[in-house]
Amino acid sequence: MQHNLEQLGPGGFQDLAAALAIAEFGPQVQALGSGRDGGRDMCCDGSLTWSGTDGSHAETWDGYTVFQVKQKEQIDSVQQKNAEWLWRQVKRELETWADPEKGRNPVPDYMVIVSNVPLTPYPGAGGIDSLNRNIKNFITSFDDVTRDIGDGHDRRARKVRMSRIRDWRIWDGNQIDALITKHQSVRRNFKAFLTVGDLFASLAAVTDRLPVEQLEPGLRTHARTQLTGEHYIYFDEAGYGDGIGTPLEDVAIDLPIATPTGGKPSTVFGYVLGRGERVLKSDPRLVVGPRHIVIVGGPGNGKTTISKFLVQAFRAALLADAASLSDDHRSIIDGTRKTLKSMGRTGLPKHRRWPMRIDLAEYAAEQGLDEEATLLQWIAHKVSKRSNVGMVTPGALDSWMKQWPWFLVLDGLDEVTEPHIRKRLIRQITEFVTDADGDNCDLLVIVTTRPTGYVENIAPTQFERIDLSHLEIGQALSYGMRATQVRLKSDLDKIDRIAAQLHQAADSDALQNLMRTPLQVLIMTIIIEGAGRLAPDRYSLFWGYFETVLRRERSKVGSFARLLQENSSHILDLHQRVGFELQVRSESSDGSMATMRPDELKRIAWQVLHEAGFKPSEADAGLLDKIVTAATHRLVLLAPHGSDGLGFDVRSLQELMAAKWMTSGTPDAVRKRLAVAAASPHWRNSWIFAAGSIFADPRVHEQEALVYLVEHVDEEAPRRLGSICPVGPALALDLVDDGMARAYPRFFDRLLSQAFKILEAPQITDPLAVARAFVRASRADRVRVTIADALRAGLSGSPAAQETSASVIALLGTANREVGAGIRPLTLAGLKPKGTRAARAGEYEHAWNQYRTELQEWPSTPAVRGCVEYADQAVRRLLAVGESESEGAALQDALADDEVAQILEWALGRVAIHEPTLVATLRDGPIQAINRLPIGEVLR
Repeated sequence: MQHNLEQLGPGGFQDLAAALAIAEFGPQVQALGSGRDGGRDMCCDGSLTWSGTDGSHAETWDGYTVFQVKQKEQIDSVQQKNAEWLWRQVKRELETWADPEKGRNPVPDYMVIVSNVPLTPYPGAGGIDSLNRNIKNFITSFDDVTRDIGDGHDRRARKVRMSRIRDWRIWDGNQIDALITKHQSVRRNFKAFLTVGDLFASLAAVTDRLPVEQLEPGLRTHARTQLTGEHYIYFDEAGYGDGIGTPLEDVAIDLPIATPTGGKPSTVFGYVLGRGERVLKSDPRLVVGPRHIVIVGGPGNGKTTISKFLVQAFRAALLADAASLSDDHRSIIDGTRKTLKSMGRTGLPKHRRWPMRIDLAEYAAEQGLDEEATLLQWIAHKVSKRSNVGMVTPGALDSWMKQWPWFLVLDGLDEVTEPHIRKRLIRQITEFVTDADGDNCDLLVIVTTRPTGYVENIAPTQFERIDLSHLEIGQALSYGMRATQVRLKSDLDKIDRIAAQLHQAADSDALQNLMRTPLQVLIMTIIIEGAGRLAPDRYSLFWGYFETVLRRERSKVGSFARLLQENSSHILDLHQRVGFELQVRSESSDGSMATMRPDELKRIAWQVLHEAGFKPSEADAGLLDKIVTAATHRLVLLAPHGSDGLGFDVRSLQELMAAKWMTSGTPDAVRKRLAVAAASPHWRNSWIFAAGSIFADPRVHEQEALVYLVEHVDEEAPRRLGSICPVGPALALDLVDDGMARAYPRFFDRLLSQAFKILEAPQITDPLAVARAFVRASRADRVRVTIADALRAGLSGSPAAQETSASVIALLGTANREVGAGIRPLTLAGLKPKGTRAARAGEYEHAWNQYRTELQEWPSTPAVRGCVEYADQAVRRLLAVGESESEGAALQDALADDEVAQILEWALGRVAIHEPTLVATLRDGPIQAINRLPIGEVLR
């Protein structure tokens, strides 16, 4: 055959079959999406006219036709084995169609079997005739009454079903090859049939009209440079390591995912790479539903490592057969291929895409988000920056994107927090994919973000959300051992000790709670190596990690070690202040990269020493210089960021130190800071760390104050409509899920009771996260009963509570599977409400009358009444049209006035239970924008 059909993966071959069917018969052939397809990869309900290109006479089929695609990953050298394999696949499908119990309806009038298996044409004995004979014999076999068992009803039912099949055709590998040659427009869409060496050697011929002198050298250099430049990760990026890079493929881990629609279990690499094998063009549209993906994962889930490895996989595939590669390049490509095979893939991606990864924090910090800027301009800038051959223009890249498949990763949406900048970024992303769709580009875009604060639901017709699940215990152990072996290499005694203690942790209910993310498992191995104690909550884990790293640095020989030995408390104070300062900066539009210049660090270090009684400008100037000099190499967790300055390489460690600063000072100061930060998505992880710090310190009065704050944080918060769109229940659920209060049942129970109020919220964005938290909390029988009762009560509550409770209950099975062994299943599937109160006649109108009365009768000045009327109009327009940027902005302006906010919150309280969609629109629109407003200076 002329074309190597094995070069396409299963998804890619199915797309090829669909494209050829559409090209051959027209748009009446419908390509179906992935998942349970009912035995149909494509179908047509109508007329199909065969042109006779396969050697038969022209013929018209009029009825329901089903196409079934069967790709054999490796074609056997013995042709008979290929034919036998294909018959087994076809027979399995026919048996399913024949069985009435399988639910495949309707049975088709016609079938087309499409396969990459080449069948021999020899009359009578060849593969094609043998397969046709086998199909015919299978259909007629149900005429045989000797097959009857009992009254023969089963045979007769199958005979009736099979008799509906009037005819069938075989498109084997030879026929597919001929059709590709016939339909050159289809061939051009499947770049797997081109060699990458040909691509880079004759780029102008591939793309017709590009300025090859600008584009070809830049793209070649960029791909090769990034193959090696992004090949390593560093364990000292977590504050621990020897500066020697670890190959990305040695530590990449394929996390399980949960998709919004459920379906069979999958993994992030399997899901994304499978999507990448498809042809994602709009004409013809071969993939049903959204094509692009938002990957949502919590702190430490490895989103950046995942994004880097995905890009590396496509980069390795793009360069695999290029001629101008060094031994290092080939070694990286081979290592990437081996890792993908260990994950169950067949090797490198077969549908080659040009890959690019954009760090969105860097993009925001370097003015990539100017009003006139575009994503494509930034990509051109980054490509040009990484090559020595001159400028690659956006126009050249735009032309190439229309001709060649792309894979674009936009990493770290959650790190762009300033509301207006974030809104502009999301608009740019949406415009980019919309324009690419309009230009019929084969583009796959991946966006990564944390779940906290992600409510935008970017372009739902274009982007699908998938959530990273936590590691299963077996995966956590496997990853921990792999990371340990990479770090410690031949130190077998340490490796064995870490392995033993990791397995002990896996058997502990409390410590299992920590083995959720790659970062946390890595930290556990480092603490065990340092003979540290594993504590059962995230704060204690991360804080124990800091102490382990500090202890390691203090034990070394040299001047820096002595500096740490004599000034540990001041070094900690410096980390806390720097962590807080960088957390403040990273929530503003001009500081998303969260770094600090050495002179700024010096000023903070000066303040630390000055407050401790030193004279940093006089006698102790040398100590100040030593601290700053140490930081330019690495000072415990502070590290240099090239020319950008100094900072924390891992965001969670920055958030930890910001939390330590937030919990320093008087109890009243700590309470006020936590009250201010409670609603901010940007400060949420620091908030949880701060709460963990309070629970780790056995001062009951401070724990009582914290729990009281969570219970009452939404009172007296009209500027964010606290009683309408509360944050306390989500905070309580986070603290329950963290496990910090498990040792204090009276506080744990109060937090759990507050968390149950999340079931009253309408249209929650992440019901699976709620289900997971409830399952993890239900280890104890008494807690399991309490949670079950709360969910049952939700099913009998308001319409919003019923909907939310039902959505959580529906996901308990998924959550039980994710959480794994050691937990008795929490299952409430099939529960029905005990009974709900029907709305009384006129109740809805009465509620809105009360709303109007509250607005009109509140004693206020004419200026306030004007603002209230303005806010009321915005609310009514939101109610009428749903999400609206202009109305949201108007409402934000009105809520900035305390009195207006108080009046509006009170009035909305009258109608909130009757208007769940309005409440969800407010919560996820204007209130979310208010919660994102920078608060760092207020905290300071």
